[in-house]
Amino acid sequence: MELGRICIIEDEKDIVEALTTFLEAQNYSVVSFNNAEDFHKNIKKDFKGLYIVDWNLPGDPGIKIIEKIRETDKYSPIFMVSAYTKNEEIVTGLKAGADDYITKPFSLEELLARIENAQAKFRHLNEELVSTDFQLLPEACAFIKKGKTVTLTRREYIIFEKLYNELSQAVTREELIECFRNDEKMTVRNIDVHVFSLRKKIKQADLYIDTVWGKGYKLV
Repeated sequence: MELGRICIIEDEKDIVEALTTFLEAQNYSVVSFNNAEDFHKNIKKDFKGLYIVDWNLPGDPGIKIIEKIRETDKYSPIFMVSAYTKNEEIVTGLKAGADDYITKPFSLEELLARIENAQAKFRHLNEELVSTDFQLLPEACAFIKKGKTVTLTRREYIIFEKLYNELSQAVTREELIECFRNDEKMTVRNIDVHVFSLRKKIKQADLYIDTVWGKGYKLV
């Protein structure tokens, strides 16, 4: 999961605008949809981030959206947002797959605190998942994850090892170049080319490299 990405599914424009402005000011990347149909048509298949889903939407309700997300994404944090406050309604939202339930109206500061808590928990879970049955093979320029061996070129491996050691943290291109002190041919452009190739190879092991705009790359 890219901890800096948030997907909002909400049909009230004022709420979407307020959330987007506030979260972007906190350096989050925000994408939004106002109904289930637009969400399913346009959300990227490899999107990994935090979801904020309103219960009442045109067409399919938020409950159905959450259930659909959980079919392929078991771990990304999902917040259900609703004006419903009864215990049975909250339980229904959580049973659908939401990690948290927020009643309207809510303060932006409260939402931010909940997001930060969810991210901290997910970061810990993500590190455990990646490290489970995981082994680096420096001599072979490869790694093994859950019994699957992924072989890389020497330069790809050096980049991967650096990103893995800084798991879920942004690594600048300059920091990656520092890993190639004796390789004068390595430039920022070369780093980008090798990252592009590396992304394709590690995807088979359910690992992803996200671009952190203005900074560099992050392994998630």
